Amino acid sequence: MELFAPFTGTLFLPDKEFLRGGTPVLLPDGRPVAGIRWHTWTQRFEITDPAGSVVAECRTEGIVRRRFRVATPDRRPVLDLLPGVWRPFNSAEVTVGGARPLTIRQLSIWSDRQFEFLAPDGLPVGRILPTTGTFTMRPDSYAFEITRPYLSALEAIAVAQTLRLVARTQRAAASA
Repeated sequence: MELFAPFTGTLFLPDKEFLRGGTPVLLPDGRPVAGIRWHTWTQRFEITDPAGSVVAECRTEGIVRRRFRVATPDRRPVLDLLPGVWRPFNSAEVTVGGARPLTIRQLSIWSDRQFEFLAPDGLPVGRILPTTGTFTMRPDSYAFEITRPYLSALEAIAVAQTLRLVARTQRAAASA
C-alpha cells in the first residue's frame, strides 16, 4: 500500500500499551500498513512504514499554545494542526499536505474520541470513532473511516495520532 496516495477505507489505530514504544496501524483484514512510535514525555511521534523506516515525524512548537507539525524526513509537510484556544478541536486550524484545509468537528461534547472531518466544500471526508470503551486501559483506540480520497493514508494517520496527543494533553491539564 502506498502511504502517500489518496486513500479511502478504514484504518485501525490501537492505543499505546503500557511500556511499549510503538503501535501498528492496520487495515480491516489485520494487515499492518504503518506503525507509530510514541515519545510520550516529549509529545512527539514518528510514523513508520511496515519495515520500520520513518516516513514522517511530529514536532510540537510553543509552550502555552502548542502547534503540532508533521513532516517527512525531507521536510515535506504532512499536517499542521493548531488547536483552538477555548475549543481545541472544533476551532482548530488544520492543513494537510501543506495546502489543503481540513475542518474538524467533534461529534460529542462529552467525548474527545469522536470526530468528523470536512473538506472545504463542507462535505465529509471521514470520521474517527473509538473501538474501545472510555474506561479501559487503552481508551484511545480508533477506527478512522475515510470516505473520500481527500487524504492520503499517511495524512490520515497523522491526523488521528495528533488528535490523540491533543486529547491526552487536554485530559492531563484537566486533571492537574
